[in-house]
Amino acid sequence: MWGFFLKNFKMKYARLTLEQFEELHEEFSLFLASQSIDKKKWDELKSQNSNIVAEEMDLFSDMVWDRTLEKVEYLENLSENHLFLFKRQKKSIDLILIKSEENVPSLVNEGAWQWLIENIKHSSVTIFQSSKAIEGDFKVAMFGLIKNGASIAKADRFEQIKSFLSK
Repeated sequence: MWGFFLKNFKMKYARLTLEQFEELHEEFSLFLASQSIDKKKWDELKSQNSNIVAEEMDLFSDMVWDRTLEKVEYLENLSENHLFLFKRQKKSIDLILIKSEENVPSLVNEGAWQWLIENIKHSSVTIFQSSKAIEGDFKVAMFGLIKNGASIAKADRFEQIKSFLSK
């Protein structure tokens, strides 16, 4: 049924992990059913045509990522001495980068956020701000950040630091 489409299908994102497929098994079953693929036919495809199976999994993965990324506004990437905070705008992604010197508490430790807020003006803490225009699909740009270690975040940290910087 989808042969022509699948042969020309190119993934935008990445295939979901086995754990993600297991978590979304009901949605994946509905997705297959929408293409007239029941459990019996799926089992046949798995044993006889791994290319179609891979393509169906890729198509479903892209649909899930697309729906998820449509809703994402904030990302963060945290390491021992760096905190990257991202906010999606209509045509750009804003960045706040917080860098701490190596002689201060690690940013990944419990209580690090409180320490950072209390010591934001300390000479061992540096803050950079930037904005990058996004040409094309912002969801692909956000996914690129996720692939590089960012995770979906709430607005709290970005907006709290942004508020501090605007004073």
